[in-house]
Amino acid sequence: MKILIGMPSKDSWGGPISSEPPFVEALRELGVEVVEKTYVYGDKEKPTPFFERIKRVWKTAFRFRKLLKNNNFDVLHLNSAFDLKTILRDSFSLFIMNPKKTKVFFKFHGSEAQDFFDTNIFIRFLIKYIAKKADGFGIHTTDELTNFECLGFEKGKFYFVKNTITIHQSLSNNFSQKHKEKDETFDLIFVARFVPNKCLLETITACKIIKDKGYSFILHCIGDGEIRKKAEILVRELNLELEIKFTGYIPEKEVEKYFFESDILIFPTKYGEGFPNVFFKALAIGMPIVSTKFRAAKDFLENGKYYLACTSNPENIANKIIEIIENKKLRQSISKNNLEFGKSLLPKNIAEEYLQVYKKL
Repeated sequence: MKILIGMPSKDSWGGPISSEPPFVEALRELGVEVVEKTYVYGDKEKPTPFFERIKRVWKTAFRFRKLLKNNNFDVLHLNSAFDLKTILRDSFSLFIMNPKKTKVFFKFHGSEAQDFFDTNIFIRFLIKYIAKKADGFGIHTTDELTNFECLGFEKGKFYFVKNTITIHQSLSNNFSQKHKEKDETFDLIFVARFVPNKCLLETITACKIIKDKGYSFILHCIGDGEIRKKAEILVRELNLELEIKFTGYIPEKEVEKYFFESDILIFPTKYGEGFPNVFFKALAIGMPIVSTKFRAAKDFLENGKYYLACTSNPENIANKIIEIIENKKLRQSISKNNLEFGKSLLPKNIAEEYLQVYKKL
């Protein structure tokens, strides 16, 4: 089997750049011939100018067209999402690429199909074009499938997939998290883009409640984004400078150090998460987690067994963090279950699942 995979650029931010390369290597180990070419670029601190973005999409589409014309690929696998920018990019790219007999598979690392139930005739045309031209779609959750069906997509074209997680590859079978006593200082981590729907401000407010109740902790806020200044002002207003630290954006390997040195992940997202790598990295090394019931959490994980579910309300977030701090047996149980689940996310297991999807296509 020969596959052309559209990859994220090596300097991309976010989950795909950490999950896709090891997945590709695992495919090769299974005997699949893989050709990788950059398809997803992403934005950094500043958005790419509009005309520069168009130029880049144009060049990329023609590069893929040439590869498809000169090679007999069985599958064209494109990493993408499903929002306005990617609908415009993917529909145009598919038209230019002209894959012909090559089967087209989109892996959506996140999708907002529900945002297009009531859209203009032009966007509806592009969505129908993608739905017709693609042979398969990889999604993470049943919520996403329901939303795509409402847009008129064929249910039979969808496959439930997971992301590759590698943070725990080198861990021994007897690895376990160290569990502190409740009167010790707990290291909490918040890892995300600093945007309103990720609930950083609510988490900071929750920390004030925890502090006022006499618990000792340090919250490491890892990342950057539009609400960072607001977050730093709130920390000063609540006199939490000793308890809350900001790292700014740091490379993936440095982020992983924080995972191994921390006790609890705080993930109270309101964003339409698919299969967030941050959450599943923490899970894979057995870290207890306080999180909202985002899509994949509802589909794959049981509240109280793999994580402790919270709302985005600061008081509720605080209460759940306190419950985990207070209950050492709960922490130990969640850690054990998470380590076991994490094994299913190793590259070889994920690659084998994808290989079955490719064969069906």
